[in-house]
Amino acid sequence: MKRFIKTKSQVFSVAQLHAIFFALCCLLTLLLYLQGGATNPFVSLYLVPIAISAATLPVHRTLSLAAFCLLAYSLLMFYYEPMQLLSPGHDMTLMSSDNHSMHISESSQVNWHVVGMWLNFVLSTVLITYFVVRMARTLRRRNAELADAREQQLRDEQLLGIATLAAGTLHELGTPLATMTLIVDELESAASEHPAIAADVALLAQQLARCKLSLQHLAHAAEQSSDQLQRVAINEYLERVMTHWHLLKPGIPLQNSIPAVDGYIRIDSTFEQAIINLLNNAAEASPDGIEIDARLDTGAGVLTLLIRDHGPGIDPDADNLGQPFVSTRGKGRGLGLFLSNATIERLGGRVMLQSHTDGGTLTTVTLPCVE
Repeated sequence: MKRFIKTKSQVFSVAQLHAIFFALCCLLTLLLYLQGGATNPFVSLYLVPIAISAATLPVHRTLSLAAFCLLAYSLLMFYYEPMQLLSPGHDMTLMSSDNHSMHISESSQVNWHVVGMWLNFVLSTVLITYFVVRMARTLRRRNAELADAREQQLRDEQLLGIATLAAGTLHELGTPLATMTLIVDELESAASEHPAIAADVALLAQQLARCKLSLQHLAHAAEQSSDQLQRVAINEYLERVMTHWHLLKPGIPLQNSIPAVDGYIRIDSTFEQAIINLLNNAAEASPDGIEIDARLDTGAGVLTLLIRDHGPGIDPDADNLGQPFVSTRGKGRGLGLFLSNATIERLGGRVMLQSHTDGGTLTTVTLPCVE
C-alpha cells in the first residue's frame, strides 16, 4: 500500500518526495563543487534534507539519502573548484597544482580544520538519522494507538446507543406479546371447531413462545455484567450453541464437522448470540445449507471456528462490512456482524470474512483458549 504526504496544493508519494530530496542534494553538490567544495561554509546544508527525510520517510530511504550525502561530502574534499572569495588562510590548496586534493597547505600538511568539519558532518548525520528516525517511529506508533483508541471509543458509543435502543425495545415489546399470547390462547380453544386453522394457530403459538424466550434471554444477559467471564469446555459449549441454533432455524441443514475438541475458553453471556448471528448470516445467504468446523491449535492456544455458506460471496470492494447499519442484504439491518465482531474482539478474538475458493463466504472466528 502506498503512503502519501499531503500538502495544500499537491499530494506527494513517498517515492516522489525521496526523488525530490535526492535532486536537491545533487543540485547542492554541483553548487558546492563550483564554489570551494568542502571548504564552502554552506556544506552543512546536506543535513537539512537528511533531517526532513528521517522525520517523514521510511528508514531505508533515509539511509540511502544519508549515504549519498556522505559520499558527496567526501568527494568534495578531493574534487572541487576553488572558491576565490575564501581567504588564503582558509583556502589551503596548492596554487601551483591542478589537483585540489585534501586541501594540502604549502607545508604539505593536511588541513585538519576541514577534516574536522567532515568528521563533524559524519557524526551529525549518524546522530540525526538515528534519533530522528526513532522519534518519528515513536510518533507514528503513538498516532496509530490514538487512532485505534478513537475507533474503539466510537465503537463503544455505537454499542451503547444500540444497547439503549434494545433496552427500550425490550420494555415496549412485553405488552404486545402478552396481548398476542392471550389472543392465540383463545384461538387455540376455538381451533377444535375449525381444524383447517389448527396447524396455523399452533405455529403462531410456537413463534410467540420463541419471541418470549428470546426476550427472556436478552433480559437475563442484560442483568449479567459483561466483565464476568466464565470458563467453559469447548465441546459442551459448542454442542449447546448448535442445539440452540437448530431450534431457531430448524429448516436449514447444518453440516457439523466439529471434531472432539478438548480445551477451554473464557467467554461471557453475549458470545453465544455472537456465534448465532454469524450462523444466521450464513443461513440467509445459503438457505440450502451451511457448514461449520472447528480447529484447536494447542501450540498457539487458539480456537478457530470456520463457518461456510454457499451463497454469492462477499463483494471484494465492500470494505465497510462490520460497521453498524451496513448490510449487503436489502432486508438486513447490518447489526449482526457488527455486534458479533465487537463481542468477539472484546474477548480477545477476531472475525474475518473472505470469499471461499469454491464459492460462497468463509467466516473465520478465532478465540484464545485458557488452561
